[in-house]
Amino acid sequence: PENRAFYLETIVEESDRMNNIVQKVLQLNQLEFGDGSVSMERFDITALISNYLENASILAQKNGLTVQFEQKDPLFVWGDPFLIQEVFQNYYSNALNHADGEKVIDIRCEPAGDLVRVTVFNTGNPIPEKSLPHIWEKFYKVDKARTRAYGGSGVGLSIVKAIMDLHHRDYGVENYENGVAFWFELDRSGDKGSS
Repeated sequence: PENRAFYLETIVEESDRMNNIVQKVLQLNQLEFGDGSVSMERFDITALISNYLENASILAQKNGLTVQFEQKDPLFVWGDPFLIQEVFQNYYSNALNHADGEKVIDIRCEPAGDLVRVTVFNTGNPIPEKSLPHIWEKFYKVDKARTRAYGGSGVGLSIVKAIMDLHHRDYGVENYENGVAFWFELDRSGDKGSS
């Protein structure tokens, strides 16, 4: 009976994991092969990130992480807020699962001319240089054992790529001695209306 409960729980967990992968693949296919329409609107990226972090704070605490986000003033950008939240969520989820050492996630929104760059940095090991060109590929995993341990599908960064390609904006990753920073850019929307 005890073994039965264990196996049943394992089956349910694996079913949930497979369902999650299928949902992500379907989402990616829709982004890559859909009609390419993006619902562009002006929104406050600071509020989007703050709200997400508030909802995700329990996971950070559970994993013993310090999350830093000092941007308080509204910062308006152009984009599809639903899709941009998906980009941020993928970056944050990766940071949450790969943060090591000091276990810090540092999030920044920095205006640069007509653009705003959002960066999600986590302390930990840099991504191996040979893997950097491949991380945006569907199902690519840098560390398969570690990715499986937290339920990663290898699809999240492909979704980021598809979303940012639809927005016609840059995104990327940079290694540092003490961690990794993923970033994306959006058009800044100030008082001048559309950019």
